[in-house]
Amino acid sequence: MKIDSHQHFWQFTEEDYGWIGEDQSVLRRDFFPQDLKPVLAQNNLDACIAVQARQSDIETQWLLELAQQNTFIKGVVGWIDIAADNLPEQLKQYQGNKLLKGFRHVLQDEPEAGFMLREKFVRGLKILAEQGYRYDLLIFANQLPEALQLLKQLPDLPIVLDHIAKPDIKTGHNFADWKTNIEKLSQYANVMCKVSGMVTEADCQNWQAEDFYPYLDVIFGNFGADRVMYGSDWPVCLLGGDYSQIKSIVQAYVNANYKADFDKIFGLNAAKFYQID
Repeated sequence: MKIDSHQHFWQFTEEDYGWIGEDQSVLRRDFFPQDLKPVLAQNNLDACIAVQARQSDIETQWLLELAQQNTFIKGVVGWIDIAADNLPEQLKQYQGNKLLKGFRHVLQDEPEAGFMLREKFVRGLKILAEQGYRYDLLIFANQLPEALQLLKQLPDLPIVLDHIAKPDIKTGHNFADWKTNIEKLSQYANVMCKVSGMVTEADCQNWQAEDFYPYLDVIFGNFGADRVMYGSDWPVCLLGGDYSQIKSIVQAYVNANYKADFDKIFGLNAAKFYQID
């Protein structure tokens, strides 16, 4: 099974998706499963993981409904108030729902330094681990030092780093710091990495595939082919081109450097991480 490990759906409103600017007109419309299914087929992909784009319980319920109605959606990464005192009670509503694979919090947008290290947030992540869930770690590159402190406390939680931690690919600024922190992060055996969301950190209108190769060298050189998974970040990736163009960045790199591991990177690793039968 070939899997896109990271994509989103939404019914666009400015209120719900305020992060989509007026200059991002390609994203200011609805994106539903019927829009994605033919795109996946055209790109030789069989399935996907739907990841939250709103921080609400309604989002999680909606994505689960879409997954129940569309069998190519093999899993959902939802949102829940991880720091809530009643987190165990909240999780009870999802007991037995095999489509809910894990959760994500938009840590990159938290203005408070150290948010992810708060006692209640760490406690919540430990509860997720106890109940068998996975966690998508969405951060900017400058948050990697905090993430390293967090990982020390979470040896039992399967974690995947989204979008290679969003380094500044457009300018290459702080590449050395990002590389050093990725090297440290990869030493945690419970952490994997999604090669996704890269084009929006580059020059969206003028990128070349070679722009990403130094970053892919670091990711694959540290995580290895067994702990990396492809994700499109559709439809956000449309800011930088069509789906096939975005996929071709990773596909060309893998074919040139890790051809024997192609099936792992484009499906098997995601299936293992998200427990897809």
